[in-house]
Amino acid sequence: MKKNMLFLFLLEFCAVSCGVGNSSSSNFLLSSSSTKISQSISSTSTNSSVSSISDSSFNKASSSKGVSSMSSSSIIIDKDNNDGYVIYINLDGFGRYYYDEAVSRGLVPVLESIKNEGAVFKNLKTVSPSITNPCQAMIISGATSSKTRNVYRYYDKKNDIVVQQARENDADTLYSSVKRNGVSAATIHHFPAESEFSITNKEALYIKTPYGEVSNYATRFDQAIKLIKGQQFKNDSTFMIVPDIPRFISIYCDDLDALGHNESAYDTFSVASTEVERVNNVVTRLGQIDGKIGELIQACKDVGIYDKTTFFLTTDHGMQGFGAESKITTLTSKYSKTKWPELKEKLAAINSKYIFEYVAQNKSPKSSTTVVGVGVGLQMPLTFKGITLTENELQNIKTSLKQEYYIADVLTRAELIKEGFWNGANVDLLVIPAERYHFHGRDNSSNMYAVRGQHDTISAQATNIYGAIWGYNVKNLGEIDLECRNISFGSTMAQYLDIDLLNSNAPVIEEIIE
Repeated sequence: MKKNMLFLFLLEFCAVSCGVGNSSSSNFLLSSSSTKISQSISSTSTNSSVSSISDSSFNKASSSKGVSSMSSSSIIIDKDNNDGYVIYINLDGFGRYYYDEAVSRGLVPVLESIKNEGAVFKNLKTVSPSITNPCQAMIISGATSSKTRNVYRYYDKKNDIVVQQARENDADTLYSSVKRNGVSAATIHHFPAESEFSITNKEALYIKTPYGEVSNYATRFDQAIKLIKGQQFKNDSTFMIVPDIPRFISIYCDDLDALGHNESAYDTFSVASTEVERVNNVVTRLGQIDGKIGELIQACKDVGIYDKTTFFLTTDHGMQGFGAESKITTLTSKYSKTKWPELKEKLAAINSKYIFEYVAQNKSPKSSTTVVGVGVGLQMPLTFKGITLTENELQNIKTSLKQEYYIADVLTRAELIKEGFWNGANVDLLVIPAERYHFHGRDNSSNMYAVRGQHDTISAQATNIYGAIWGYNVKNLGEIDLECRNISFGSTMAQYLDIDLLNSNAPVIEEIIE
């Protein structure tokens, strides 16, 4: 550890002295993780239903490529010769409001007990764009999209086409770092590790659910429990035993996300017909997952590693309900139909030269189009084509758009870049719908939507998320008001594992480290 820290200190000193390491997309500075997160993150909001994502700390706390963000941290964890373990649980689509509802019903006793052994975050937020692939990449890289360069979908001005991204990630990740640093690791279905790990390498093991079995939370947690106990398990179609417990284990479950979207039946659940039923389905499954988390904790105690294990539990995003609140009110609800035709008219009213087109992935806009929309369903990213607008001009357009009843907020290009959004995505304005309004229905604006969930927005339901850290070398803080982002979980996991995370620009959560 001391040799690594000395090497990284010298490397950083050289980078600063020589003036190298600046990102091509923004002039980021090397981080100082001793800066308090509560001082560096803004919580202002212009709409009560919208959570602010502006965060100037990303301009101050970014590592250059090839330099570890850990090298400037004031915290060094005593890992007793690196014998500690880290278990990372990611429950896709875990909005904080689901947890609060589950607590009120007494469904999550294990999660409630966690606050007695560590820190449960009351003000944890995700980072834009709050979409699964980009967010999962940002968490394991401890970085914003300015580093990962994945925003899911964007308009490529140079090639005049809408680009659809998948799992691209230009930044270093926890998975590549554990391999590089010789840390044994295994994941149960956390898909970003699939390109780094394999189902045969027991030092970097990708574990699937048994072939032919339902791949839900229960089978995935069971795989993790067998792994920890040194029991035989079936990895896809191959039986295996891992004799030594990996120091880093991650578990990914997408049950909450599937039920939250309410697009189709899932597992034993039918499609909900009301918003109340949609939330009830999610909270019911959350209660079931709570029981499996308890079994996982007990397994760690049974094999004697619980007191040496640090647990991280969080998510990529929450879930905003949209469309009519009940199936029977679909025809009459003001939320059923998309609002992009009205947005198109509004832009034209602001300036007749603003000709909007909602363009599908892998397609090019018409030659007459001057405003390209590439929405996923809720928020609408806008890129001006053939028109260059100043920040003042964008602010004026923002002011006009925010007068519309169906728009909660608008973020300009400068505001997005300030909070770490990749400027290579060419987003000039990001339009955020209010309440349960949406921008779905690109191909058919007459389509009606009811009792659905989506998360590509900065509304409170989508942005305010669950997060907890507890166990080994974690302060017993209970529920804390500390404001931070889920991407700091990645940076903090790297700190606990004593590994480098080369492109991290999210501060380590020093306040919870004992």
